[in-house]
Amino acid sequence: MADFIISVIYTFKNEGDRELAVKEMTDSGVLSAIRNECGCLTYDYYYSVDDNKTMVLYEEWESAQHQKIHMTQPHMKTAMEIMGKYTESTKIKKLTVSEF
Repeated sequence: MADFIISVIYTFKNEGDRELAVKEMTDSGVLSAIRNECGCLTYDYYYSVDDNKTMVLYEEWESAQHQKIHMTQPHMKTAMEIMGKYTESTKIKKLTVSEF
């Protein structure tokens, strides 16, 4: 089970920008590099069906320390540059999960 879960909510500048950003993240190899990091359990993008300029990144990590190390990786500089070209705003939320 994941010990550290966050969501990143991206608002894009223009229609079609979220698709361009995801394509560039994939084509550059950044998405694969992130998913292959030690401690990465889930790293997936989800599109809003109501707003074509919104996307959510859902991340699950084995621990907060793994996610902290993730942010220092060289490919994260590239990821931030790619997303920065297309996004208008970014909101980060730490999620708390309760077991039933």
